[in-house]
Amino acid sequence: MEVDFRKGRALKALIRRLCFIVFGVGAMSNPLDVLNLYNIGFGAFTGLLFGWLFRMFLKGFLGMAGGSIQKEKRKEAVRYAVDSGMLFLSPFALMLLLATFYLNWSMTVPFISAGIMAAGTASAIEMGRLQGRQAVKNTIAASVVSFAASYVWTLSFPILYRAPSLIEGGVSLALSLIGGGGL
Repeated sequence: MEVDFRKGRALKALIRRLCFIVFGVGAMSNPLDVLNLYNIGFGAFTGLLFGWLFRMFLKGFLGMAGGSIQKEKRKEAVRYAVDSGMLFLSPFALMLLLATFYLNWSMTVPFISAGIMAAGTASAIEMGRLQGRQAVKNTIAASVVSFAASYVWTLSFPILYRAPSLIEGGVSLALSLIGGGGL
């Protein structure tokens, strides 16, 4: 079975990036000031950075665990499996959007953790499909990376949540000094 690894690559990348932007914006949103540009901007940046790191670690661990794929096709196969698995972030991103902006929930981290775990598992399943058989080592590698990413995101959330207000205060101070307001 020959798989075209380039098929749908741009669409998968767009969906993946949008999902991680939604994760970041949803995690940083303040229910009292939903449209705060500092929260939205920092959330989008944080989500994209975290998504990039998660994808790199997942590709690395699945690449080490994926043994039966030919050497010359392994890199493309792992990229394809991870990108296909990341599509499973979309229902969690949609739930996060609804919870944050429609229901005004403030604690949405479980949606992010569940989405990350689902994406890792789906990547391992896709890798097994490409190999022609499921391997426990793929599932374990993807689960370890997904759990670690979920854990880091959950622990860093309270620290990162403070950053947009600090940025906003720094920008306000700089604009005050530039405008001649002084200290």
